[in-house]
Formats: sequence, C-alpha cells, structure tokens
Amino acid sequence: MKKKIGSCLLMTLLVGALLVGCGSMTSKETSVTPNPNETETVASQTINYAIWSSPKGVFNPVLLNDIYDRKVGELVFSSLLTLDADDNIIPALAESYEVSEDNLKITFKLRSNVTWHDGKPFTAKDVAFTFTSIADPNYTGPRFAEIEKLVGAQDYRDGKADTVKGIEIIDEKTISFTYSEVYAAALANFAIRGILPEHLWGAIPVGEWEKQTNLLTNPIGTGAFKLVNFVPDQYVELVRNDNYFLGAPKLEKVILKVSNQETAQGELINGTLDIAALSSFKQQDLDTYTSAGKTILEYPSASYQFMTMNNENPLFADKRVRQAITYAINRDGLVNQLLEGHGSIINAPLAVSSWAYPKEGLNDYAYDTEKAKSLLAEAGWTEENGVLQKEGTVFKVDLLVPTGNKVREQSAPVIQQNLKEVGIEVNIQAMDFASVKAKVYEEHSYEMALMGFSLELDPADAKSYWSSELLGKPGFNFANFNNALSDTILNQAAQSLNQDERKVHYNEWAKLLNEEAPFVYLYSPNEARVYNPNIKGYNFSNYIEFPNIHKWTVE
Repeated sequence: MKKKIGSCLLMTLLVGALLVGCGSMTSKETSVTPNPNETETVASQTINYAIWSSPKGVFNPVLLNDIYDRKVGELVFSSLLTLDADDNIIPALAESYEVSEDNLKITFKLRSNVTWHDGKPFTAKDVAFTFTSIADPNYTGPRFAEIEKLVGAQDYRDGKADTVKGIEIIDEKTISFTYSEVYAAALANFAIRGILPEHLWGAIPVGEWEKQTNLLTNPIGTGAFKLVNFVPDQYVELVRNDNYFLGAPKLEKVILKVSNQETAQGELINGTLDIAALSSFKQQDLDTYTSAGKTILEYPSASYQFMTMNNENPLFADKRVRQAITYAINRDGLVNQLLEGHGSIINAPLAVSSWAYPKEGLNDYAYDTEKAKSLLAEAGWTEENGVLQKEGTVFKVDLLVPTGNKVREQSAPVIQQNLKEVGIEVNIQAMDFASVKAKVYEEHSYEMALMGFSLELDPADAKSYWSSELLGKPGFNFANFNNALSDTILNQAAQSLNQDERKVHYNEWAKLLNEEAPFVYLYSPNEARVYNPNIKGYNFSNYIEFPNIHKWTVE
C-alpha cells in the first residue's frame, strides 16, 4: 500500500509579495495595484531529479543494462505497451492488441500519429527491426531471453534463417508475434522494451552497435522528452517533445542531476533538487523533510534480500535444518532496527506487492529459538559445549557477505549471533560483490551467502531462478534447489495468459518454496521518493520511474 507523508509550511514573505499556501488564511486582506512594468512570475516547468551515479551513456533500449541509462531510456523511448503507477499494463505505441485463442499469437495495432524525434514516421518496420535485432547472431545485449520463444528466433540466432518467422508485418501499422509455446511474460516484456528507429540503426551491423558512441549518447526516440545534453558525471538534460503521441508534456525540461546522497537533503530543502530517492528512513531525516514542506511517497519494493544455503551441501540437505535456520533469525528485528520499520518480512520468492503473492497460507516463521532447536534435534543434531554436532561433523559454516549494501552488511552479525544461540557457528567472510557473485552465481561453490533479487514484472521469469535445469550451471538457482514439483508448477503457470489461473499456480508454488525453505527470505525494503509537492501528478512504481510524465506540472 502506498503511503504519502506531507506537510504544508507557510512562510512570511516580504511586504508586497504574493503569498500562496496550501491552507486557508484569516489575516486581513490587502489590495495591491499591479505595476504595469512588472511581469507575472510563472513557475518554471523544469524538474531536477537526483541520480546517484552517472549514466554510462548506453542510451539504446536493447543494449542498456544500467539503472541510470534505463531512466534516460524511459524518457526518450516508448514501448508498444507501458505501465501505469500501479503496474497495470496499458497501451502506448500500440493503441490496441489482440491475443489469439491458443495464446500463441499477439497482434498489435499501432498508433497512426507517432513520429520520431527527428520527424520521421514510426511504423511496424521499426518494431520488427527492434526485436529481430535482439535475435541477431552478433547481438551483445542481455535481452534474448525475452524473444527466444518466438517462432524462428533461435534459428535466426544460429544463422539457420534469414528472418525471425514469428515476427510478421501485416501492414504499416499492424504487426504480430507468434510463439512456439505460451509465454506468459510476453505482454510484460512488451511493456518495458523501447523501440528503436530502423532508419538510424538499420545500416549498422548489430555487432558494432556498442561502438556507436555518437548514436548511443544522442538517442532519437518517440518518447515524451528529447535528450539535448549529456555531460558525464554531471547531468542529463532533456526537453519536451511537442509532438509526443499522448500530448505535449506540461514540463519543459527534465534534468537528471548526478548528486551525492550526503548532500541531497540540503539540495531538496533549498530547491536545487525536486525529486530524489530516499536514502535514509531515520525519523530525524523524515521529520526534516516534512518540516520543510516536502512530500514522501513510499511503498513496498519489488526486491528482497535473502540468505541462500547451498542445498547440495550435506549440512543443508534436510529441509528441517533450513526451516530451523529460518526460525532462528530475528527477521522482525532486522526490519525494525536496520530498516527503521520501513520494510516487510517475506516468506516466498515473490514481491509482496505482486498479485501472485499469497495473502494467506504461508508459514510466517516467526522468530522462535526453541522451535529452531527442536527441528535441529529432529534432524539428528545434538549440542555439545554450545555447538551442534552430528556424526563427528561440527555445524560450522562460512557466510559470504558482499560489501556495498550497508543494511545487508549490518544484518550479517545479527544473523551470526542468532545462529550461535541455536548452536551454529558462523564465520563472516566480507568481500566485494564480484567475488561473491563468482562463488554463488557462477560456481555455486559456497555454504551460505547474503544476496538480493530485483524481481521482474512478471513472475514467469522465476523459472530461470529455480528450475532444476540450471543445476551446476551459472545462473540464479543459487541454492542448487532441485525439485521436480517446483518445475511442474512453474511450467503450468507459464502456459496461460489468464492472471486468475496463473495466480492459483503461483500461490501453490509459493507455498511449496515456503515449506522447502531453500533460502531464508529475509525482508523486502520499501522504496520511497522525496519530492517538491508543487509537482502535481508525480508518481512512480517499482518498474517505471516516470509514469504519465507528460501530465506532470509544476505549480
């Protein structure tokens, strides 16, 4: 549930100034005769948006793989579908779409009033070009999984075909995509993948795209804003697209300003920044913002932190041990102390805000040391001198902790102490993220590790995280979790585009994972933005940073 915190601060202005507030006034009215030589003051229709690192400058929607490049791409490029502030899929470049009865074919009818920023017309050829490029044998980006189930995509990628058979241009404003099997995440992917202009990129071999610095840093799209200036490590300046197909934006400019989290609070208060992600939930900081008249918008994120256990290690082979470890960790304490209460405990690998997350039926694994000890005893572990032992093996493990996320780092000693209380000795090994990734993601050679997932819009992609097909390979099945029933349920959920049907399957899957406990699901931190309340229409979601930005305005 979204939570909005705000206050209106009335300040005494100099005599003769116009006082505008958000509440009624009871003071004596004064009539002032306007000076014909003075002009009316109008609010600047420019917003300064804080970003914590510079974009890399890969402003191409099929190549970019950086959150700050993605913010630029969202403003410059448009997709066939898009999301509203509640993550519902709605039309964008496509004015409508139709799904065949067998759920294998999606046909899009494109809008007729769309032009690229350089004035060239947008057509179905641009759409076909974009998705065909992702299947190109020399494509170097990370998006092939989005289109690999299109008929002929793999053949095209392997050099066995000259076209992707499943992409068909019906006419200038109509295009269809046909899949070899039902792909439940298809619509979600069409809602987040921007379309490229064929007339600019078509003459360049796909394998050479990453070298096209001039095209990458001076992108031409169909989005609400046009990029006019990119100064690395300083800012990105964008101006409104007067020919935007949903109507010319009210804002004149958006400036993505590279900012410092330590100084952002002062900049928000003095007005040199208008919007920033909240980097601290300390009550003192919240009070400072609200006292200064700023508004805070907060809701559960689509990411979560977890402690993975290598299920192939004999220490964790018994699910009762994994369950005991979950009971032993004071997850409430992590949320209340480290997140200042601004987060949620999760008990399944789905976003708590997702339609797929079960509302009931999950074991909440409430902090219970005695329950943990009981399960460990059932699994054959006995305590000797404060440490668990079984058949000559001491329960002593290494916990890998990637540096860089302060809350995650702070949670490690809490987990260490919690597990010590049930007889498990934990050795914390802090190292850079790349080193942890090599052991956990690439090699799957570790005992326990703290990690985090940012979840995709559609849970169908959970298959890539959990399928036993990924055992022993680089991939997101960190825990080496091998469960045939899990695979079966995930496949069933992916074979339908009906959300109600899929919800039943994902609820069943979540309960299975909750029972098997291959991970300790720790918490999902909240996402929040601080912004100037004079910005009307502002909102954001987990998957889109600027929903309906063409309607935002500054009063």
